[in-house]
Amino acid sequence: MNNEELRLSLNKFLKMYFDSCKEVYDEINASRITGRQFRYLREIHKRKEVTSTELANHFNISKPSINEIISKFEDAKIISKRKSETDKRVTYISLTNIGVKLATSNELESKRAVENIFKKLNEKEILNLKNCFDKFGVDEL
Repeated sequence: MNNEELRLSLNKFLKMYFDSCKEVYDEINASRITGRQFRYLREIHKRKEVTSTELANHFNISKPSINEIISKFEDAKIISKRKSETDKRVTYISLTNIGVKLATSNELESKRAVENIFKKLNEKEILNLKNCFDKFGVDEL
């Protein structure tokens, strides 16, 4: 096997994976969300509740910029806001059900791709593929 044959085979796999991603995005209507916005959503999801100041600090962006993003998310019903009971100046941001689906879409994408792999490969081939993937050694996803 030469490099070009491997590259073409890899492209077939990547096309299947990206087609799986597109299916998921179409199902959750996420085609208008940018990569940067996905990172914001994943951070909100990770923290469960966060303030705009915490988000702005985490992503090293200005408060007006994060407030604009939060407003867009709120208009799209991706996030909800809750005033602090102890300090009414503080507003907590959390994800709605739609926001959770968007924030976890990468998990949905890979699950869909795995479903497609199980449709095409037998058990031995799946085990071989898993063993190949494991050799890349990424510890945390």
